[in-house]
Amino acid sequence: MKQNGKDKRQITHLGGRMTFPDFSPDGSRIAFAGRLPGATNDDVFVVDADGSGLTQLTSDPANESLPAFSPEGAKIVFISSRSGLNQVWVMNADGSAPMQLTFDPVFKVQVPDWSPDGSKIAYAAGDPGDIWVMNADGTDAHPVIATPTDEFGPVWSPDGHRLAFIQFDDRTVYIADAADGGNRHAVHPLGLQAVPAWQPRGRRQHDD
Repeated sequence: MKQNGKDKRQITHLGGRMTFPDFSPDGSRIAFAGRLPGATNDDVFVVDADGSGLTQLTSDPANESLPAFSPEGAKIVFISSRSGLNQVWVMNADGSAPMQLTFDPVFKVQVPDWSPDGSKIAYAAGDPGDIWVMNADGTDAHPVIATPTDEFGPVWSPDGHRLAFIQFDDRTVYIADAADGGNRHAVHPLGLQAVPAWQPRGRRQHDD
């Protein structure tokens, strides 16, 4: 739909539960995850923004979910359980060359997100969840938000300096420095909130 809520249109008609759509940087494609009728696992798909060109990118028996295009559109990061535990993976935007990025014995949850320059990936891990950041090749993985509460849904600010995320205990959106988790503060306390997003997000924002 348009930013003002007009011109709503259905893009997929697959008969299953489709989740977490993500536009490609040029706005031409949408990556999403879902489970087709009769399937026993979730897979990652991509479709043109007009609803044509549906392509299934993953076909492993494991669950694959939460895809996100890289800033230049060449790769997609996603969560997969194909190694036996939910881990962060990356693949080419056509589904080729899948590669596991995280290997520690802690399951990964929603939602992996690329830094604006494509050099890093933020993700949530564990229960209660912490917010981690690593290089886009999987190196130098480290926590930046680690508290006794459950945090998830990290998303980078357009300048790459901050992360917004959800604290599950009170469902509040917080912002903190991406480098070390400092300067943490609530955006809108005492409200039931969901996974955040920043505006503007480069070419992901459309005015027409």
